[in-house]
Amino acid sequence: MTILWGILCLGLIVFVHELGHFIAARLCGVKVESFSIGMGPVLAHKTIGETDYRLSLLPFGGYCGMKGEQGFRDALEQNLPAIPKEEGSFYGVHPLKRAIIAFSGPAMNLVFAAISLSIIAMTGYTFYAADNKVILADEVYPEMDSAAKKAGIQTGDKILFIDGEEITDFSQISQVVAVRSGEELEVIIERDGVQQNVLLSPVMDTSTGQGKIGVMNWVSPLVHSVTVGAAAYRAGIQAGDLIVAVNGQAVENTVDLQQLIPQGASIIEFQVQREGLSEPVSLGVSVPADGNLGLMFSVPAREAPRYSFLPALWQGIKETGELVALTFKSIRLLFKGIDVTQAVSGPVRITVMLGDTVQSGFAAGFRAGLTSTLNFLALISVSLFIMNLLPIPVLDGGLILFALIETVIRRPVHPKVMYYTQFIGIAFIIVLFGIALFSDARYLFSDFFRR
Repeated sequence: MTILWGILCLGLIVFVHELGHFIAARLCGVKVESFSIGMGPVLAHKTIGETDYRLSLLPFGGYCGMKGEQGFRDALEQNLPAIPKEEGSFYGVHPLKRAIIAFSGPAMNLVFAAISLSIIAMTGYTFYAADNKVILADEVYPEMDSAAKKAGIQTGDKILFIDGEEITDFSQISQVVAVRSGEELEVIIERDGVQQNVLLSPVMDTSTGQGKIGVMNWVSPLVHSVTVGAAAYRAGIQAGDLIVAVNGQAVENTVDLQQLIPQGASIIEFQVQREGLSEPVSLGVSVPADGNLGLMFSVPAREAPRYSFLPALWQGIKETGELVALTFKSIRLLFKGIDVTQAVSGPVRITVMLGDTVQSGFAAGFRAGLTSTLNFLALISVSLFIMNLLPIPVLDGGLILFALIETVIRRPVHPKVMYYTQFIGIAFIIVLFGIALFSDARYLFSDFFRR
């Protein structure tokens, strides 16, 4: 089902993209001869009016076939100086109309992203995030570089502001620093009720391209739930218990707890503060070999605001703009020495991730499923918008480029120039596709061996 959901979601994005081309072509007087969801062999088709609507075998793509493709081939074979301008053909309309048709596919993806984010803004959602109190990561993983520690931040500090942006939960810290690697950031922290200003520069994680400052979230060891039959359940630990000590050593957060649990099977003593009791309760816990006690800890639930229709629409447009800017920053990171085989995802990996998002999201509830799915679809739609507008032949951006050149020089670009420059685009696509396939293969094999 994971793959099926992923394919359906990708199919929706492709349909929206090709629908943009379709609508613009019809409005500009260009005949659409075929409209397909999917690539490769045609599984089913039906001709309505002048268009043959198709469902093709490979779900990772689609196309909107317009009149004029045969004219391009004839011009190449006959060495004509220009593509014949047939009535109702793509190359028979004004070049600016061609540019509009090419732009409309990516533009429709951008509109889809804005609609998706507007729906989220109207619906609202609940998310879980630890507060802005941090733990230095190198205290748990000594090999990890911590920019926060170098700046003077300590475990237990609260991060209040990063470059003027207010921080109320840990997820905001990750979002802000993720695209700011190498930049000097002004951070306001709170320690023992006193605010301090520090400067730090996030370090780029070469496997993901994201900036990191070397901190972990502080989660109170308040038990949210206990797995029935697990070691903690058998020991008598209950939901609502606060773990205050292990073998006499104080526990302040879940990281403390993790470090105090010994490797391998053994019996340790927990002290828990239970509601209604003035003194902690001592409980002997038998730790299994894998160290899993069956404990889930409470992370504060936070409610995103809900908006009425017009404010939600503006919120969706604004967040789409922010997502475009964020995607451009992410693309820039590809040229800063990151491991592209890990940072770039191919169609298989995206399909699996989409399917997992849909299944796990809706398993948690309708609002959670709708929010996570639409967020992911918006992200992919914005990425598709930007990638397709790159001025590379065979992409929509290449068609727009040729159309604008023709408008400026006031004569058609020679068909052979268009044909040979397409090899540049094809080479780019082959390289990108090869990287994506390698990334997919490594992802699938690593996932297989994890299981």
